[in-house]
Amino acid sequence: MPGASIDWTATLRQRQGLPLAPAHLRWRQPEGAVRRQHLFLLDCSASMVESGAFAQAKGLLLQWLRRAYLQRESVALLCFGAGQLHWLLEPTRAPRWNADLIEPLRGGGGTPLAHALQSGWQMAARYSRQPSCLWLLSDFRSPDVLQLERGPVPVVAQILVDCEIAAGQNRRLFGGAERLTKAWPDTLRLPLKFTQ
Repeated sequence: MPGASIDWTATLRQRQGLPLAPAHLRWRQPEGAVRRQHLFLLDCSASMVESGAFAQAKGLLLQWLRRAYLQRESVALLCFGAGQLHWLLEPTRAPRWNADLIEPLRGGGGTPLAHALQSGWQMAARYSRQPSCLWLLSDFRSPDVLQLERGPVPVVAQILVDCEIAAGQNRRLFGGAERLTKAWPDTLRLPLKFTQ
């Protein structure tokens, strides 16, 4: 972890008398380091579930939440699907254990993508004293993309995790994440890669 050093007290406490292993390492941020708030928006729609992208996105989310915990960063989690939004976590320090939170999540229904992004942007504005980064994990197979690409450019840092490529093996690609990345110049698009 660039710029971080090992927090030996926390590392030794974590190992609980066991032989030291990489999983026990705890990191300390340099003095004066700005902690970022991560707002995760998880698409729980039927298309994500049917393609297998939902399970992969949940696994990736677990890894990111663990890293945020180790770096003592703030996180929030919005789940959206079936026309509904649900803040599973409001902004808080990342929990130590997240599997009980993420594994039971189920999906289905449509993708209220525009509504989810609006909610994420509002949350970032409400907690504006801390720099925010919005992570949207979706296949972006929603007509909302057409409305969003013509709308205002978001002011929060955004990373679109594009699950469509992996999900679209037998489908025609819509390219929603790519379209939004072109419309929003400061937005980064990352393809979710699957391993079989």
